[in-house]
Amino acid sequence: MYALALRLYQLLRPEDAFFSRRHRSQVQVYRLLSLLGPVLLLVHGAAHRAAAPSHYDPLWFRLVLAAGLLLLFSASLVSASVRRRYVEASWGVLYLVMAWTVTLAALNQFSGEYSLSVLFVYALFGGIVILGADSMAPVLSFLATGFVLLGAGVWAAPARETSPLVLGSGMIGVALFEAVAHWWGLSMRNSLKTQRDELRRSRDQQRQMIEQLPMEMAVFDTEARFQYVNERAVGDPAVREQLIGLTNEGYCRRHDLDVALGRRRDESIREVVETKSINRLRETIETDEGPRHYLRIHVPITDPDGTVRKVVGGGLDITERKERERDLRARQEKIEALYEATKQLLRAGSQEEVSDRIHWVLKEVFDYPFAHTGFLEDGLIVPERTEAASGLSLPMPEARPPQKNMVAGQALRSGEAVVSETIQSLADSIDYGDLRSAASVPIGGHGAIVVGKADETTYRQFNLHLLELLGGYAALVLDRLRREAALRDAKEAAEEASRLKSTMLANMSHEIRTPLTSIIGFSETIEEEADLLEATPADANPSTLSRFAHLIGKNGRRLLDTLDGVLNLSRLEAGQMDLAAERIPLDELAKGLVDELHPQAEEAGVHCEVEKTPRPVLPGGGRRRGRGGGHRHWDGRGHRRARL
Repeated sequence: MYALALRLYQLLRPEDAFFSRRHRSQVQVYRLLSLLGPVLLLVHGAAHRAAAPSHYDPLWFRLVLAAGLLLLFSASLVSASVRRRYVEASWGVLYLVMAWTVTLAALNQFSGEYSLSVLFVYALFGGIVILGADSMAPVLSFLATGFVLLGAGVWAAPARETSPLVLGSGMIGVALFEAVAHWWGLSMRNSLKTQRDELRRSRDQQRQMIEQLPMEMAVFDTEARFQYVNERAVGDPAVREQLIGLTNEGYCRRHDLDVALGRRRDESIREVVETKSINRLRETIETDEGPRHYLRIHVPITDPDGTVRKVVGGGLDITERKERERDLRARQEKIEALYEATKQLLRAGSQEEVSDRIHWVLKEVFDYPFAHTGFLEDGLIVPERTEAASGLSLPMPEARPPQKNMVAGQALRSGEAVVSETIQSLADSIDYGDLRSAASVPIGGHGAIVVGKADETTYRQFNLHLLELLGGYAALVLDRLRREAALRDAKEAAEEASRLKSTMLANMSHEIRTPLTSIIGFSETIEEEADLLEATPADANPSTLSRFAHLIGKNGRRLLDTLDGVLNLSRLEAGQMDLAAERIPLDELAKGLVDELHPQAEEAGVHCEVEKTPRPVLPGGGRRRGRGGGHRHWDGRGHRRARL
């Protein structure tokens, strides 16, 4: 019954767009009173006739007033202008009924029943006017008019059973009460209106702020139903309107979206209501542009007593952050791999190992489909190693000078990374196979690293910096290898010089010792001949003394030549002397050597002789005497032949 009455009451509410919310409610109330008014008029008349049948109270007038109210209600159903003026028209009926009530009381000499009716209608209609009044003027106007009508009725009445003072004071009391009540009501209404306006402005400002936030925002009730959605979350106003009152799961079902995704959101919101704590939910949604990653945050809004009234949801598109995190992880992995590879690279022992380590890094860290290393040798970039991914071709390049139209040559000249986003821009005759873009970094002044792709594209600056770092480390290793090679050569040269020095000292010892031995031997022989000459002059041989003296002088000159040779060697090392080729009579040197060694040979029982050759010898540099090196062999007759 109550629901039916409420439904009928809702039908009385006008839906015209020109009405404000309050004016619409006023018309609704006055329409209801228009329907109840005829009933009250007839019931009130019947009560009067039952209480005082002899009093004057014509029924036809009450029927006319009731018909007027019903006619006004009926007109409001079909006429917008009547609905627009319905409150004012109802006030006119109230004025008419008030005048008729006072007139009826005067005609019945203000008997008790009719005096009470005047006071009742005055108070009741004053309250009805208050329901439709937005200011004090309509209320004061009705109260004043009623008081004037009472005065006119009292003046015109032939007799008065009720004291005019009592009736007037009662009406004054009612008027004061209703005027004060209406003034207080207006004050409260204005205060509430001010608060409502401030609240609306605050809400509008908050919504504007929410709309300006760089994230999706929505407000849910405790059952996870949408109450508000900002434009960033749903751009279409019609769809936003459809969302209100739906859950995420219901919205997904209606629009053929991922129902499980909507269910997870609703469960998160209900969990926030239960736990009264913030909840975070990560999502991945597949789109035409690829997967998008979101972070959903649900925050409870509670009353002072801690009861959750609403849940505010926010959504952040964290796809770019995910990509940055992925790039950061990839960079970190590349740096760590480069660090590990660098330790291996620094231990490389050859140029080939350096190239192998570089290609391992290019494959494991950067994963470029094309990779090449080349090193400078005699002014040419000589390929060391060239690799291409499976299914791609890259011919082995030839050794070439570092030309300007070669990406490797440009890198060597500039000393920094060089990128060619399209190989066609190089304008050279090299066959690049499937290679379409390339980048190169120098390996110091030793060579270059070249990487490439099968499509025309750009290269990340971070990767180029890492490649430059790799090339720098490789250059350090190659510099070390070259220094080590130079040190090895210097060591070998020093060892050879030490060996030659030892040989020279041995030869010098021989060259000095042999003449000295001869000189000592000949001097001893001369001493013996001199003693023999003194003792037995007849047995002495003076020619022997002369020959031995000649040999002593010859060996002394040989010793002097040896010392001069040592001095000349020092001059050669100091760059103060040049060598000149000259012919040497080898037979004379051999005969002289045999003569020098003749005394020792006789003591040892060895017979020495020289087979002369007429051809002189042209040595590679200064004269050198030794122990008769060369080829020695037995001739089969007990002789040893030494060929110089």
